[in-house]
Amino acid sequence: MTLLPLSNVRKLQLLRGFRRSWLLGLGGVTLVGCLGNNLSWALPAATLAPAPTIAQSDPNTGFTGVQIPYTSVTPVNNRVNIRFINETGSPIDYQVIGDTQFRTLPGRSEMTLERLSVPTTFTFRRADNGFLQVTLHPNSPRGTLVMRVRETPDFATDRTSVYIDQGGQVYLN
Repeated sequence: MTLLPLSNVRKLQLLRGFRRSWLLGLGGVTLVGCLGNNLSWALPAATLAPAPTIAQSDPNTGFTGVQIPYTSVTPVNNRVNIRFINETGSPIDYQVIGDTQFRTLPGRSEMTLERLSVPTTFTFRRADNGFLQVTLHPNSPRGTLVMRVRETPDFATDRTSVYIDQGGQVYLN
């Protein structure tokens, strides 16, 4: 990166309330910063250009960026089942966004949510805010996602939601 002296830069004074700022321009030169009225350096405009956007929002899912599906499940008539198995000793609060209110699954128990329309988002959190490790088993039986959750001390493996898109791709977050 090359800094250019502003000896030949045209200066335009702008008033903004009680604060004076300087707008500088000379070909491809743009001011990076100034302290009071002391202007001394600028960077080429190309240096300040924003990085190109690689990740874009998917209009169907709302996800931004590239995320690789963890697994997939085969929707039956655009619906899936989630069998949720709590292997922890703690209750887990859960919700299917837009379909259910918050509910609680006691420790060492299981339940099945049936005929959820896809796409769907299933969120869950241990009532004591401990970390959860999730293991997914798709299509056992067909159209059913089996989720086993266990306690983990590792923050990096903590998961709190599953998103299933229209095609049955499963994303674990």
